[in-house]
Amino acid sequence: MGARVGLVVPHALLAASSAAASRALAPSRARLPYPPPFPASSSFSTAASPSRLLSRPRRGFQRLPPVRAMASGNPYAAELAAAKKAVTLAARLCKVTRLVPFSPPSCGLRSERPSAPHFSGGSQILVSLVLKMEVSSGPFSLVAEEDSEELRKDGAGEILEEITDLVNETLVDDGSYNISFTKEGILSAIDDGKSEGGPSGRHWVLDPIDGTKGFLRGDQYAIALALLDEGKVVLGVLACPNLPLSSISNTNGSSSGDQVGALFSATIGCGTEVESLYGSPAQKVTVCSIDNPVDASFFESYESAHSMHDLTSSIAEKLGVLAPPVRIDSQAKYGALARGDGAIYLRFPHKGYKEKIWDHAAGSIVVTEAGGIVTDAAGNDLDFSKGRFLELDTGIIATNKQLMPSLLKAVQQSIEEKKQATSLL
Repeated sequence: MGARVGLVVPHALLAASSAAASRALAPSRARLPYPPPFPASSSFSTAASPSRLLSRPRRGFQRLPPVRAMASGNPYAAELAAAKKAVTLAARLCKVTRLVPFSPPSCGLRSERPSAPHFSGGSQILVSLVLKMEVSSGPFSLVAEEDSEELRKDGAGEILEEITDLVNETLVDDGSYNISFTKEGILSAIDDGKSEGGPSGRHWVLDPIDGTKGFLRGDQYAIALALLDEGKVVLGVLACPNLPLSSISNTNGSSSGDQVGALFSATIGCGTEVESLYGSPAQKVTVCSIDNPVDASFFESYESAHSMHDLTSSIAEKLGVLAPPVRIDSQAKYGALARGDGAIYLRFPHKGYKEKIWDHAAGSIVVTEAGGIVTDAAGNDLDFSKGRFLELDTGIIATNKQLMPSLLKAVQQSIEEKKQATSLL
């Protein structure tokens, strides 16, 4: 990709958009214009403090391919290519971060997730950067989970420096962009995700690490990115670094001996594909064709705190489902459903919880473009045009077209029974 000069971004004046272009323009790496500037002799801000990187060997990743227009007939071809590159680069940071000792809880970007800054903030920064470099040509809107509030507090300096190290090292290892971040640039880049979204214009929607607890356990998580155009989800990608590429073979969401690292992608009207995060031909996938609930299996959240397992158990019983639930974290469930690993996805958060659009935007289009249906508990389509939260009835369900009528009936019966039981207490 050629150099892009004068790209308007709030936290960076990016002199070049690729390593090749940058080397042709100048011998040093482009830097974000926030004080203190990096020394002229330093390629990135961590050069003077190598002790922070001792536990992080060089990864030797191949450079991600440049974004090019894809097959004709896809009106969002450039956006899809950029989205896939963005989540793949973020996934590389997250895979390496698993080897780094996490900071104490007092340094957390979110108090309940003490290690989130190392991966969630870094992931968000890299996704934002790639989208701006590759496809942004006007107002840039990103609706994302993280912000810099905790990192700007006293005592957060060490964690901020660690994020800066992680992001800059990932960029160096990949080599696509001759850019490095200052600490202030890191803070500003995280805050790119503060958009409120809405029904007009285009908005990227990002969960930089969906399934934090799964990540911490070494289980399933996803980098989930979608594009809204006039309030509709038109594109979605799911990078699932720990998901088997072929299929899930047990109730823990893993498969012995299979290659792991799956990248799902979908564009409106163009179907859903899956490929390896590390490079392989993309393959079209479709939801399963099961029409008898007895033969079905269903996905639900691993954590009981995230979904009412008693309600999903009641629904499964009414349907006659014999298989035990497959409990895994994150929107990896949507990807697994889209390729037919299971037949049903059930999510029923506890009372008072408000669903965020970044938890479902990418996953929903991955399923619908694979031939499935995603609705709320009343059978209504999910509406992503209302801002950062979904306005819906009770929960979210997904399945194929054959099973949806019987699933909706069982869901509504189970919800009514639960309401009646609660009113008697």
